[in-house]
Amino acid sequence: MAAYFIYGRSEITDNTKSLRYGELVTPQIRRFGGEIAVARGNVHALEGDWEPMAVTILRFESREALMAWYDSPEYAPLKQMRLESNIGDVIVVDGGH
Repeated sequence: MAAYFIYGRSEITDNTKSLRYGELVTPQIRRFGGEIAVARGNVHALEGDWEPMAVTILRFESREALMAWYDSPEYAPLKQMRLESNIGDVIVVDGGH
C-alpha cells in the first residue's frame, strides 16, 4: 500500500539553505523509489485552522520504503538542513481506498 510523506511548511528561516535542500533531496527521493507529487505547493485552506505557507507531498510504494528513506544515513544531513532552514509539520499517511 502506498504511503505519503506530507510536509506543511509554516516558515522559512534560511532561504538559501532551504533552496539547496530542495536541490539535493530531489534526486535522493527518487533513488529511494519515491516520487514528488507536489513540491512547495501553495495552500488555500477551505476548512480548519491548518494554514501552512506551502505543502510538499511525496509518494512511496509503502510505509517501509518511505521510512527506509527517512531513517537512512543518506537523508540524515539533509533532514538536519531542512530543520535548520524551515519550520513545519511532517505527517505520514498510508494510502487507502
